Amino acid sequence: MQKSTTPSIVVLLATLALSPIAMAQFSFERERDGFIREGVPEMPTPPGPAPTRDLSGAWVGPQNYTIGPIPALTPAGEALFKSNYRYLGFNVGENDPIPPSNDPFITCDPLGFPRNLLTFAISFRGGVLFGSAPNRIIIAYEQQRVWREIWMDGRALPTQVDAVGTPESRYYGHSVGHWDGDYTFVVDTTGVDERPWLYQAGYPRSSSALIQERYTRVDQYNMQLTVTVDDPTFYTEPFQFLEADFYWMKDQVFSESFCIPSEGIVYRDRLAAPSGIEIIQ
Repeated sequence: MQKSTTPSIVVLLATLALSPIAMAQFSFERERDGFIREGVPEMPTPPGPAPTRDLSGAWVGPQNYTIGPIPALTPAGEALFKSNYRYLGFNVGENDPIPPSNDPFITCDPLGFPRNLLTFAISFRGGVLFGSAPNRIIIAYEQQRVWREIWMDGRALPTQVDAVGTPESRYYGHSVGHWDGDYTFVVDTTGVDERPWLYQAGYPRSSSALIQERYTRVDQYNMQLTVTVDDPTFYTEPFQFLEADFYWMKDQVFSESFCIPSEGIVYRDRLAAPSGIEIIQ
């Protein structure tokens, strides 16, 4: 019988309520031992050099990360930001009313991109897996078990979405990638569905935003990520959204971290509503 994950939803919402500053204080021991894959010797300490143009395998992170600073919003961005109410149920006093929230993840809607990059929810140790398929690199995430296709065949990103004759927007966008030298993998993404937030603070991002990830493999088991956002629809200037470290995952095994809709309903009806939490639809 599958163990209920309802308690995990409560922990998840507590995690979502934490500020980026508080979250940045969490740091975990690097997993230095282990193997790259079957048949490859254990990694030495200090680590060996990074393999050329290869991120394949499972990594733990983001860790030691910083978010922003977020620049000023345009009037359109400000209006949307003011309509997004982050979950603050764990940031109030015992007898204080809990502010309402319309965080999409409360009802188990997809995190979307780039919010899914912050896969610290529940365990504070998110996992990300790089693999390959014809003409593309696949990035899979432990949190919600979602995956992205990063096309490597030279195709162009869509210049528009959700119009006649154009592709539909997607929760995780349309992505293309290339190598910048031998150790940095660059991913450009646009065409994101606008319903998910940039991250849990409620900042928006438009479907025309260009979001770039740069994964730099520093050595055998250390990788650095920087994410920049260029979204003139909602922000007055481009900005660095995220900077983080990833470390080689010792056992290369993902755990399951789901937000299950049926259990989200249980949380809403049995815990949230009786405690006074108003979930805005």
